[in-house]
Amino acid sequence: MILATYGCARAANATDAESLADSYGAWTGIRSNHVLSSTGSFAGSDGSSRSISTKDDRELLLALRARADLIVVDAATARLEQYRAPKSKTALAIFSLSGDFSGIPAVAGSETPIYLFTGNSSPLLPENNCAVVVPISPEPFEFFLEWANSLSIYSILLEAGPTLTTKAFKANVVRQSAITRTGPSANSDPMQLINPFDSNAQLVSFAQADGASFSLWNH
Repeated sequence: MILATYGCARAANATDAESLADSYGAWTGIRSNHVLSSTGSFAGSDGSSRSISTKDDRELLLALRARADLIVVDAATARLEQYRAPKSKTALAIFSLSGDFSGIPAVAGSETPIYLFTGNSSPLLPENNCAVVVPISPEPFEFFLEWANSLSIYSILLEAGPTLTTKAFKANVVRQSAITRTGPSANSDPMQLINPFDSNAQLVSFAQADGASFSLWNH
């Protein structure tokens, strides 16, 4: 069970992942979503975020995905965590400046729209893929929101690793961030928390569960 203690989660009396996602409300632009371990790492010893996640965190991730028009991830993360087409049928965008999209199940075949953003004019793709290749510059988020809006894509969930996420914050295109903390850090005083990507971020929601805490920030 989730216990809401601050902000919009408390106002909505959120008690589970679905009601917590509902309390966050609809959004326009990019909302990032990450899980951090007790040491502040974005991945466990296996290099994946799965090993530091919890049941409530995974359920919240699925709930947020279902409310998004587009999920964004980098190729390295998608390959490591074996991304497949979202069950919610939400569109998926994968970024790789090098153009290496090999070893990613979602790229090999999907009924869900898949967009591959790359700086390579000859990207490495599996045969018989149905993905749409979109060229990008070394600054990957330049014109990204314009592209999204042209396709009526308005709510975007960024699940990328720290490198691509940092680029998104540097480009000033992230409007909200959802942060799950697991382990001992989950019991932190919400008023003492600092957003890992933006020290000036405004905390607007906080909730806790067994072994995890969930915060939402405005930027």
